[in-house]
Amino acid sequence: MQVAALPLHPTATYVGKGFPKFGQPREIAHFSRDASRRVRFDKSGLGAYRTPRLPAALDVGFESYVPKSHDPNEPAPLGDVVAALSHKGVRTTDAHILTYRNNLNKIFGTVYNRKDDWEVGVERCADGTVLLHVMDTERKRAEEARRDERQQRMSYWGYKFEQLSTLDGGEDDGGPLPPVNANEEFCSIVQLSIDRTKLFMAAEIDCAATGGGGAPAAGYVELKTSKRHASPRDEETVVAAVAVVVAAAAAAARAIDF
Repeated sequence: MQVAALPLHPTATYVGKGFPKFGQPREIAHFSRDASRRVRFDKSGLGAYRTPRLPAALDVGFESYVPKSHDPNEPAPLGDVVAALSHKGVRTTDAHILTYRNNLNKIFGTVYNRKDDWEVGVERCADGTVLLHVMDTERKRAEEARRDERQQRMSYWGYKFEQLSTLDGGEDDGGPLPPVNANEEFCSIVQLSIDRTKLFMAAEIDCAATGGGGAPAAGYVELKTSKRHASPRDEETVVAAVAVVVAAAAAAARAIDF
């Protein structure tokens, strides 16, 4: 039985149409995960941004890289988000929908990315709040299983660039750096609205700027690496209330430069 449908029309038909009103995102809770994915309701997983020394070899340390470990049936557990909200005294009943940013990217990007299938787990709680669970499709799981070493290295580049962009003064001495562990992360939970729909949305944040010493203005920072220079427009970052985007172009070899 079909419960709901998302009809799609040619992309051109959406041009010039009324855009929904987005409320300004506001952080209401946060949490960190350590190398063992233990959750802490603090900002211990949030590094401070500092301009990295470039060019830099992004392949260094790949052999000791610790990839993210998670349950394939629940890649991003909402239980941690609910717990963080509860820690801050925020009630889930204050929102119509509770989700990770990943799900909104899938839904909102459908009209522009029609080749990739996606799944979202939908759960309505007794209090009426709708939980949107992140789920991987069979195609996505199969692609992950088939990734060759080069594809794995390209995935590693982003984590390595994050490490280089959050070194403290003691680490940035040219010596060997600790292994990159993708399990360490910081997650911000924001409250926002789309027209009359209120959402609590969780999103992983790369680091934060203090605004001193010529650094970007204080606030959360999103780090991007790409084979070519990224576009300054980044809708998913804006939704997550990130004030600054730092983009680096990765050369076909192993070095990056702005």
